[in-house]
Amino acid sequence: MLDKKTTAVLRVLGKIGEDSAYKVVTVEEILSALPSRTQYDADSVKQIIEYLCKQEYIVLKFEEDVTFCYSLLPKARIYLEQESSKVKVKKQHLPYGWIILCMLASSVGSFGANLLFYYFLG
Repeated sequence: MLDKKTTAVLRVLGKIGEDSAYKVVTVEEILSALPSRTQYDADSVKQIIEYLCKQEYIVLKFEEDVTFCYSLLPKARIYLEQESSKVKVKKQHLPYGWIILCMLASSVGSFGANLLFYYFLG
């Protein structure tokens, strides 16, 4: 399982290198394709690419200072397919009004049951 930043970089590499051929990409291209809300720099992208190579998600043909020639391995393609097919379920919370209404209804019901028990059996 990959963390969010590594998955985001892998998605970008998957979009750039959709076919099985080697692709040449620079760190600036990757940074421009990543979401702006996350904090990335050139060093973190390089470390993520090295990690993906060690974990056999990509294979590097050559690596220069800010340029990489890579190809996606089947493990990465399978991971990206599984990530895209996951259905994101949004958690649904009950509004506070419903919670208060249920608490009041249960209190009134238990009070009514106690009154009936007291008058008919007491």
